Amino acid sequence: MKRINAVIKGLFLASTIVTIMHSTGASAAQTNAVQFINVQLTLLTQGDYETNKPATNDVSATVQRTTIDTKDVISWLGTATTNTFSSHAKLVRVKHFNAVTNETTIEVRDGTNTPPVDVSAFFANSTSAVTVDASIVNTATGLVTGKQFEVFHLVLTNAPNFNLIPHFHVAGLTVVNFVAVGSGKTVLIADEVRAANLAGSGRIDVGDPGIVVGSLTLNGTVREVK
Repeated sequence: MKRINAVIKGLFLASTIVTIMHSTGASAAQTNAVQFINVQLTLLTQGDYETNKPATNDVSATVQRTTIDTKDVISWLGTATTNTFSSHAKLVRVKHFNAVTNETTIEVRDGTNTPPVDVSAFFANSTSAVTVDASIVNTATGLVTGKQFEVFHLVLTNAPNFNLIPHFHVAGLTVVNFVAVGSGKTVLIADEVRAANLAGSGRIDVGDPGIVVGSLTLNGTVREVK
């Protein structure tokens, strides 16, 4: 199914997301497709060593667990970019369509009156060359529905001229549920990305690094026309 793979290939910063793409004539308005990024991770670091636990003469090594969610990532990015984001700020992936180019950015959006802050430079990702496709193609309507399995690798890191201390890199199986249909000059692609079992390493401060486990989802499509 090369056609489906070509349509749906890519995840976080790649060329495909929940997408509404129109003919790119010179007078075409820019259309943005926006998805919310939801991060739920846990950092496991070495904790204290406890003596006489659980029994006399025993020495027990403990594990420190620290939760990392989307709000934490937004706060880190705010510190690095000298922005103060409110508790209502969202981390989003935006696909920009216009007559010149199509690009994807990662942004922090904090209400309608605050300009978005582009934080794409702090993120990197890749997907596996090998994917497994489970889909249905209706040859009469052009409707394609299904899911694609692939391995996703996500990195949060510092960017030049900034000072982002927390960082992590995680990887794991990702499922992309999608619907795609083509009609004339308009193509509609809707996807939902779920990576439920990510694992890797990282740190949240100047302390010891640790193991990072958890999940990431992208959903909640919002269409903007500018």
